[in-house]
Amino acid sequence: MKITLKESLEKFIYDINHDLYSQAHEDMEEYWATIRKTDHPLKNLCKGFINGATAFELINRGNHKGARTLWATYEKYLSIMEEGIAEYELFKEADRLLQRLKSQNHEIFSI
Repeated sequence: MKITLKESLEKFIYDINHDLYSQAHEDMEEYWATIRKTDHPLKNLCKGFINGATAFELINRGNHKGARTLWATYEKYLSIMEEGIAEYELFKEADRLLQRLKSQNHEIFSI
């Protein structure tokens, strides 16, 4: 059964709330893999969220430079997140969680 964007985002949010950053990556990638070779308008936003979650997994592994690189990719695609897109509220919640994590790790991202 094909996963929906809503299901993927709900899993992503759960994972981020439970510090399961690698799993969040996997859960978003499961949906993204179904749209990555299409002209789906949200494929790059989904890709950005994959990178956002992975940034915090890299922090846990001590790879701060890699985390900053992935975070930059996340931020690059945030402009796609506009009111009216599919599952906007879930994307906003996921972004709020990631932004909170970034602020908690400000010393890593302020370099």
